[in-house]
Amino acid sequence: MNREARRGDSESADSLFEFPITSGLNPGDIIVIAYLAIIALLIILFSHRIEHWALLCAAHLVVAALVTVLAKLGSPPRVAASPRLRVFFLLRGWYPLLLIGLTYKELTYLIPRIHPRDFDAALAAIDYRMFGVNPTVWIERFTWPPLTEVFQLTYSTYYLLPVILGLVLWRKKRFDSFFFFVFVLMFGFYLSYLGYISVPAIGPRFLSSIVEAQTKPLTGIWLFLTVRQMLDRAEGITRDCFPSGHTELTLLVLFYAYKLHRRSFWFFLPFGIGIILSTVYLRYHYVIDLVAGSLLAVVVVVVAKPLFGALGGRAPREA
Repeated sequence: MNREARRGDSESADSLFEFPITSGLNPGDIIVIAYLAIIALLIILFSHRIEHWALLCAAHLVVAALVTVLAKLGSPPRVAASPRLRVFFLLRGWYPLLLIGLTYKELTYLIPRIHPRDFDAALAAIDYRMFGVNPTVWIERFTWPPLTEVFQLTYSTYYLLPVILGLVLWRKKRFDSFFFFVFVLMFGFYLSYLGYISVPAIGPRFLSSIVEAQTKPLTGIWLFLTVRQMLDRAEGITRDCFPSGHTELTLLVLFYAYKLHRRSFWFFLPFGIGIILSTVYLRYHYVIDLVAGSLLAVVVVVVAKPLFGALGGRAPREA
């Protein structure tokens, strides 16, 4: 690792006051508010199919207001003037972790009402045209309980990798890198959420034609079923296949780990590869979902820096 990167790792805590992205609404906050506004608009447009639509819109307005207030209270000048306000700076950095989960759960309710048509048959047909087989059916010849166990556990680390990279950047007081990475995550997550609304699909493990063609059930050796059921309960039946968020966000985490903290990249790499391979092996996704998720990750990488700058941010140094 070069000297510039090492210097970035040892950035002073005082540096949080040097970056304009932490004063007022930063680019990540703006992405959050924009997404809340888009979903609120969709709720209004389809209010005839959405019970309590006015309450949902009001909730979106309240969350947007809270984000704005938190941006003001957690701004560097206020934090510098009163150490007690450092808690607001902490909340400002990490509130997206809670909001990503809440807005995802909202989709379970909204998608069937905004776009009440599943595209599973169309996505499966695209896979079949590409490969001449249903990939999840073809790949069952390689199923092996220990491998299934490993893949299911690895698939679950999808939720941990971005948090770990965020913690590394925060702990090293690289707040410029941290807020840029949060912006990328919010941008990536919310683009995928809009994709779920546009092309609802629940995945090959629920499509009757594929289920009937499968001849070998997935089995593990210890925690496979417990972890699978836990994820099913936590996520619910959300039409979240296209594009593959697991693929998109994993690629984004790997790319920005390489750019911002090289040592984390080498730690994440085997998990990232495992997450992407497991999406089809575990019958969560069609291959076309992975293609779409990969392309979306490329779009985010290409657009992220210019958009971040246009929204008032300053791109961080790279490793």
